[in-house]
Amino acid sequence: MDWSDHSDEAVSSLQANLLLVALAMILAVLVLLMFHLPSLDLDMAGAPCIFEIVAINHIDEDTHTLNYDSRVTLRYNSTPTSMDLSDPIDLMRWYLGTPEDNADRTTEYAKNDLSAKFYRNDEPISARIPTMYAHEFIQTHHYGVQTMNGEGSRWYPGRPITIDFTDGTFRPGDVVCVEIYSNTDGRLISADTYTA
Repeated sequence: MDWSDHSDEAVSSLQANLLLVALAMILAVLVLLMFHLPSLDLDMAGAPCIFEIVAINHIDEDTHTLNYDSRVTLRYNSTPTSMDLSDPIDLMRWYLGTPEDNADRTTEYAKNDLSAKFYRNDEPISARIPTMYAHEFIQTHHYGVQTMNGEGSRWYPGRPITIDFTDGTFRPGDVVCVEIYSNTDGRLISADTYTA
């Protein structure tokens, strides 16, 4: 009996099965990545990052102790970020042909026309921020936020706004997302994601 013909067949079948299992695992990982990256949807939709999170502080400004202070500083970013093809999200945007951020970064925004929604690890937080104008914010029924500061009634390029959330809102390692909306028409103006 000649065994050589049958052993070649068995090796080919084994290699084919291993290749199919490897392809199935790669596809499963790609699908999981799509479901576990909340910023992917924002970036794919082309929402520019005009107002970016530049810092989340966990140290109390008075006692200098760790109390998970949750002070978030946003800055009007006057320069668009370029695509980084080593970043999986930017690589996906480039592959799908999503245009780069071409937002107008010279506009002065009326802070009382802007509202914010924050998310922690894909979940919306219970803070209510109906205006980005600190003077008017004091008079609102705001929940989950202790203070807000920022100069003037208009948001200019390069200028910051700091929002001091209730202590413990954000902890190191949390993925924090901010969406800034126009109160006039409900339009999403800016979105950014930052790891605390």
